[in-house]
Amino acid sequence: MINTALHATVENRRLSLVDGDTPRLVLPLDEGGRHRLVVADSTTAQQVIAAFERCPGVGVLPDSGGLLGAMTVAENFALALHYDSDPADQRDWERELETALQLCGLPAERIATLGRERPMNLERTDRWTVGFVRCLLRPPELLVIDRVFAGLARRQADALIAVESVYHQRHPFRTVIFVDLDSHELPALPGCRSLTKLAELAETTCHC
Repeated sequence: MINTALHATVENRRLSLVDGDTPRLVLPLDEGGRHRLVVADSTTAQQVIAAFERCPGVGVLPDSGGLLGAMTVAENFALALHYDSDPADQRDWERELETALQLCGLPAERIATLGRERPMNLERTDRWTVGFVRCLLRPPELLVIDRVFAGLARRQADALIAVESVYHQRHPFRTVIFVDLDSHELPALPGCRSLTKLAELAETTCHC
């Protein structure tokens, strides 16, 4: 069943996540920074992510990185960077990509071989980093990071938080929302501007 009452909108540089007539989250999108939305369970998380995915201007980054498994990493990047791009944009994407990967902590020897690999053969944290770099180079109006910490050791979680900090350095006025499952083991988000807890949502179906 799908909770069709839950929807997200971006208007006048403001995000609204609304459940029926009840606002659950309202954020300005011109101040940047990290925000955290903690949900009660996986079902609620799926409903929230589905609402964000339906909203124009919002990019959702899943824990898998959102890569196409049938393509190499290089092909995934080429598709993401050139899709719907401005023909007048004369940036050297290859150079931009290499710089972004370096900023995310990948050594030169790893970058040299990464493009030939397929996402399914990468470690989970590497897949996420590759997906994150795509967002870094083509930032959405709002970036939503979906349950990235689930199943990670604290050291791995802290490493991904450090990688994500690059986004705020390059795009200081772009907002990021971390959607996390409620857990006492959630890592701290340095500089987090707001914490919203979302209880279980009632499920409804559309009969139209």
